[in-house]
Amino acid sequence: MLHVHVLESLSKSPSRSLLALLQDCRAYSSRSTSDSEAADLNAAREWFRGFNKSTIPEKISKTEFSRSSGAGGQKVNKTSSKATTVWELHALYPHVPKILHQGLRNSRYYVSSSDSIKMQCDTSRSQPDNKAENHRKLFEEITALYKQRVPGLTSPEQLKRIEQLTILSHRARQSECRRKNLDTTALMKLRPETSARLRMKKLQGDKKRSRSGGGGRVLD
Repeated sequence: MLHVHVLESLSKSPSRSLLALLQDCRAYSSRSTSDSEAADLNAAREWFRGFNKSTIPEKISKTEFSRSSGAGGQKVNKTSSKATTVWELHALYPHVPKILHQGLRNSRYYVSSSDSIKMQCDTSRSQPDNKAENHRKLFEEITALYKQRVPGLTSPEQLKRIEQLTILSHRARQSECRRKNLDTTALMKLRPETSARLRMKKLQGDKKRSRSGGGGRVLD
């Protein structure tokens, strides 16, 4: 619902209030979309709990048999054992969550000319076996789509573990910061002594160079 104060101020400051109105509309639309997606995900999870190989009714598919053109021996090639099974999407959609619909259209088994899913099998000499294999492949394809598009819920144990790791990481960062601060302080304290040693080394070096050069007055 749009905020009342935005509508009331629209006549007083048209340009500013219009921007606020548009921003409010976008925020509301975003929330609505987010809520809708969450509902779709929850519906898909609930559906998947009962999903099995008999969830998709066999009656909504259409299977034709033909001769296999591949290897397999004379017996296989001469019998019409190759199964081609088609599921039209308008018939398949009511049995699959909405969030998976686009995934079916993007599937490698999708046929745009007939707006359907088509699978073929000729691995067996038996027509029923090849037909059953097509249905099994559809089950596996839908299962794969679900796992790709629906993230799993985080268990309470996983949430607790994540919280523990976050705390440990925070403590480690604090410890590292304290160590770096101590190292800096110690270095600051050592600087005068370090500077004195460097001056002494320089004087000694000057003396050696003076002696090797044949003399010369060296100030201590």
